[in-house]
Amino acid sequence: MRIPLLGISHETNTFSSVPADYAAFEASGILRGEEIFDKFRDASYTISGYLQAAEELGFELVPLMYAVTGPIGTITKDAYDRLTGEMFGMLRDGGPWDAVLISNHGAAVSEEFPDMDGEFCRAVREIVGPDMRVGVTLDMHGNVSEPVVEHTDVCVVWRTNPHLDPKVRGRKTAEMVVRAAKGEIDPVQWIEMPPMYVNIVKQFTGEDPMRSFVSDCVAANETPGILDTSVAEGYPYSDVEEMGMAWVAIADGDLELAKSVAKGMASRAWERRAELNVEVASISEALDMAIAEYVGPRDLGDADVVATDGTALSMPDEDAPAREGPIVLMDVGDNIGGGSSADSTHILAQVVERGISGFLQTLYDPESVDACVAAGVGATVTLDVGGKTDDMHGSPVRVTGTVRAITDGQYEELGASHGGFRFYDSGVSVRVDTDGGQTLLLTSVRAGNTVRAQMYHIGIIPERYRIVVAKGVVSPRPAYQPIAGKVILVNTPGVTTADMSTFTYHHRRVPLYPMELDAAYGG
Repeated sequence: MRIPLLGISHETNTFSSVPADYAAFEASGILRGEEIFDKFRDASYTISGYLQAAEELGFELVPLMYAVTGPIGTITKDAYDRLTGEMFGMLRDGGPWDAVLISNHGAAVSEEFPDMDGEFCRAVREIVGPDMRVGVTLDMHGNVSEPVVEHTDVCVVWRTNPHLDPKVRGRKTAEMVVRAAKGEIDPVQWIEMPPMYVNIVKQFTGEDPMRSFVSDCVAANETPGILDTSVAEGYPYSDVEEMGMAWVAIADGDLELAKSVAKGMASRAWERRAELNVEVASISEALDMAIAEYVGPRDLGDADVVATDGTALSMPDEDAPAREGPIVLMDVGDNIGGGSSADSTHILAQVVERGISGFLQTLYDPESVDACVAAGVGATVTLDVGGKTDDMHGSPVRVTGTVRAITDGQYEELGASHGGFRFYDSGVSVRVDTDGGQTLLLTSVRAGNTVRAQMYHIGIIPERYRIVVAKGVVSPRPAYQPIAGKVILVNTPGVTTADMSTFTYHHRRVPLYPMELDAAYGG
């Protein structure tokens, strides 16, 4: 049995001013053939699960082409046409095939196709015909659409956020596709899309309401005749019609059963819709809390182990006292994993103004990196750091400090990580210790704070700082929650802010709760 693998993975922030052009994909990774296996064989990503299934079930997984770039703005028509032109050509010419496996993200938007993932699946279906089994595995942040479900036989969504189960869910997708191709099962699926979305600050599956939604999804999967169930949180920074939550149920030959189970999950979640938003601390409030609650440095040997199912990430009571370790501030408005600029200075500006020391954060700033490289390790430099991408993420902040280290920015994470990746590249990176007692890791590539290896590789020990900024909401938790004295969400301005009233939507569904509190759902 020969099954091809292909996909475009992109989380599109339609409010971002940085386009996802072909060069952006080239910089992040356009992989062909065995390059795909080399990248993901020892990782924990969706494709790793496809590989595991191929080895265990004895089919030939044929790697065609996979393209990915970090979450930024809309995919250009040129990029989409060039990428799909090549990989769809491989799909047409490389057969015969027995089934197809797709690895997309699920929240992609191109200039021509607002529902890029739906169009991608439609095009694959057109190439291989109506009878071939097609499976896709999507990120939990996917804005899953009816066309995606219509044009595939198996649509499986990750169940953890931070994303610790992509390999497991990819493995299940592949197994169902293979069984369907052999005639052992007949998967039919239903998608239910109630008019609701969950704010980014409530998408952590380690706490309610998402913890309960996932538990309900898992329980529904035990229904006789049900092959799989999924809950997608959606991605609120894509201004598209399908933006919002979705539930998918796959049954063995019984569409009415799939429909009933999907509607049941959605209806039970709808009853808890008021819990999908929460007030988030301002910068000044967060800094006050961090200063007041910091206990002391955390011993390196005390870091908790993060289980692959995310159970070690359950949040303590908000009123619980902080333990030893840095106070980790989650910079919501500069959520790099959500398509932000990575160079927000809103927090840093107040830190410098207030003279707060023992502070650590990263900043995307190629210009400052070049200046530090030119000066050399040990040099004293005065820099205007950050705030250079646009006018939404603060202005450059002037600092004076010492260049402590310069690296190529490549590092490896062997432990649990958001998304299951192993190899990382922040580009040429520089550590600067300022005269004011702040440490800045300056990068020449937009890089999220999803693994501590990013810090360790350049000689920074985050456990020793009072305050650490993690640019994100959920994705940094596998790295930083185990060492944190406390985690505090900070509602900063930016293209991923928790204050959704700052965005003007033109294409989303109306009504959509909680933007319209009178939204109704019949279930």
